[in-house]
Amino acid sequence: MDDEMTLENALVTFDKRMGPGVLVHITGIPAEIVRSPGKGDLTLFDMATSGRLQHLLRVARRRVEVGETDVTIDFTSDA
Repeated sequence: MDDEMTLENALVTFDKRMGPGVLVHITGIPAEIVRSPGKGDLTLFDMATSGRLQHLLRVARRRVEVGETDVTIDFTSDA
């Protein structure tokens, strides 16, 4: 049946505007995508991934504080 939900594993990028002219991109985040025909997709992260993502957002904020305006961090980096 074509109208059933599907679940797929994916690597996604999280983009966030942290102020005027300041962009943060966190790439390579492992996620599960729930696809529902006729509805928007839902991106799910497990607890460990969510915690790592929060840590990387704090790293990005520190980089913005020292003047970076376009911050890109890979999820698997040592940051």
